Amino acid sequence: MSVTELPLKPARAREGKGLHKGQQTKAAIVDAALGLATQIGLEGLSIGALAEVTQMSKSGVFAHFGSREELQISVIREYHARFEHEVFHPAMREPRGLPRLRAMFANWMQRTSIEIDSGCIYISGAVEFDDRPGPVRDALASSVQTWHAAMKRAIAMAKEEGHIDAGTDEEQMLFEIHGLILALHYEARFLKSPDSIAHANAGFENILRRYGATPSPTVKSLSRTGRAARNAKE
Repeated sequence: MSVTELPLKPARAREGKGLHKGQQTKAAIVDAALGLATQIGLEGLSIGALAEVTQMSKSGVFAHFGSREELQISVIREYHARFEHEVFHPAMREPRGLPRLRAMFANWMQRTSIEIDSGCIYISGAVEFDDRPGPVRDALASSVQTWHAAMKRAIAMAKEEGHIDAGTDEEQMLFEIHGLILALHYEARFLKSPDSIAHANAGFENILRRYGATPSPTVKSLSRTGRAARNAKE
């Protein structure tokens, strides 16, 4: 699931301590760069701005990346790793099929709702690099495509488990689910709509119903309770 990283040169044993410290420093720089990128975008990142934020020299920051482009790619990789940790991996603990698909969307929604204030690298990066071919755009697109592939697998499993209609077009269902996330970000971040999260959740349930999803245990339980109450009155 991880974005492919550039090959690293093997370190000699006597360089181990220095290498470990260097990795820690680089990780701290990437963390600061990610925080900066959520505010000003990937395009706004520069060695100079990052040196100021981290209180390091420009040459010190440059030594860890070698170029502004590699800095941007490192930020994308870090963002993707955190996205996986918060959204994908917890959902894998859920049973195959609809429970896992629901968990993936719920986790995605939770992260998106947090990013309403900070900004989403996937969304802002797409605006910045949609018409700018190159390694940065490739790294960004690869991260999004990796996540979409995971969502498509979850949809396929839901079909296999009989939780949604066997004729479901996985690409179309994914397109509609992704559309909810984009609409949520736009409505909440730009238009400041107070009901955007509720609308996105309702939209997801509507999508599931249209694709023949089996009701969740909670829905089934509520339905049985309602029927029992009506029978008691008759």
